[in-house]
Amino acid sequence: MKYLMQFMLLILVPLGCGDHTAGSLSEGTIAYANVDGSINHIYLMDLDKDRHGINTRRLTSNVENEDYPSWSPDGTMIAFTLSRDGSGIYVIKQDGTGLRRLSPTPGYDATPSWSPDGTKIIYVRLLDPITPNVMPKTEIHVMNTDGSNDHVLLAGSNFSVEPRWSVKNQIVFMGFRNGSMNIVTMNSDGSNLQQLTTTGNNGDPAWSPDGTKISFGSDREGNNKLNIYTMNAGGSNVFQITHLNVPYESGDTSWSSDGTKIAFEWDISGNKQSDPNAYAEVWTVGADGSNASSTSQRCSGVGCAPRWKPVK
Repeated sequence: MKYLMQFMLLILVPLGCGDHTAGSLSEGTIAYANVDGSINHIYLMDLDKDRHGINTRRLTSNVENEDYPSWSPDGTMIAFTLSRDGSGIYVIKQDGTGLRRLSPTPGYDATPSWSPDGTKIIYVRLLDPITPNVMPKTEIHVMNTDGSNDHVLLAGSNFSVEPRWSVKNQIVFMGFRNGSMNIVTMNSDGSNLQQLTTTGNNGDPAWSPDGTKISFGSDREGNNKLNIYTMNAGGSNVFQITHLNVPYESGDTSWSSDGTKIAFEWDISGNKQSDPNAYAEVWTVGADGSNASSTSQRCSGVGCAPRWKPVK
């Protein structure tokens, strides 16, 4: 169960450093997690016209583990998970200033995502400490961006994580359903839960900018292959984006603002995505599966989480 293992490692394990070369911004900016020493930290990189990573820089100065960056819709703020006083939801300005915690202290909260209007943040709360080989109980919460009005959208369930909000006011997340990891949607008030996938294990869902498609990782091919797919918002028209064979894996996607490209993590060392020792890079690919290419920037083998900055 790759996705469960990955999430547990993000919470429990303190998890590279890019090339600081100046260059002109052409294809946008990506936030991602990379290992500095033995700890995950949030980094930014710009993309040149060939989608190579340039001007890489660390965003934060925290000493604790950081993961799962999420851009505000206007591109001025980043929410992320910081392993301080348990783990909490923090926000920071894109210039690295203004760090503040939003979720309660102490607590075990993770995987934030902004509402499309930028006024709320949805996230996951772990209800019990992580125990090896035990499915964690979780709640999905939503709060205002100042931390107020925190309330439950989805009550305690088996491992419902990585909720993300669409411009059509739907929420997608991955959860353990019917014996495997699956992609589930619900309305923004927590109603109308719909399981979209039924084949294999499926995780790391991400909305296209127009809210009509969802990208996700899946091992549905069998033979331990893990590749990226897209599907319509209702679960139809599943399309395979990457075609990697073992031992290579891909996953953890994010769309460019124009909906034509997808950033993702590619584990290229032969170690699985859930292995902290995996050598991973941030790659990009066309939303039609064409022109896959490396940014040439390393990222964390667990929790890379490349996120394309929104452009209005």
